[in-house]
Amino acid sequence: MGKISLDKELIKELSELLVENNLSEISVTQGRNTIKIAKKIGSSEVISHTFNSDKIDNSKIEKKEEILDGGAVRSPMVGTIYLAPSPDAKPFITVGQSVKEGDQLFIVEAMKTMNPVKSPYNGIVKKIVVENETPIEYDEVLAIIEIS
Repeated sequence: MGKISLDKELIKELSELLVENNLSEISVTQGRNTIKIAKKIGSSEVISHTFNSDKIDNSKIEKKEEILDGGAVRSPMVGTIYLAPSPDAKPFITVGQSVKEGDQLFIVEAMKTMNPVKSPYNGIVKKIVVENETPIEYDEVLAIIEIS
């Protein structure tokens, strides 16, 4: 297996763009090589991956995505997330709580409109990924539910 030539200056520039523009990830493809720079959720740590498309085993990637997406509740839009109906109210959900499909989990404020985020699954809340009153992006993971 040959050594992949890394453009360290490109990786540095992409990392700076990621931080400056508050992005969660950036990827650039040049020919058959791709560089992907991503921030860990809930962290400012930047991670980079470089790979050659000739050497990718797509079956492994698809299986990994199925596992990660199994009980993920994703944001339906860009906005601000709220974990409770009002500042002094208790949260809609807590870790360990049982939820049913259609139960309200969060509120996303977008363009001064409050939009409910409902559970797509029956199960138990395993993790709440987002913090109250923080900006979120479309398709961002908000919570993980163990599907029952």
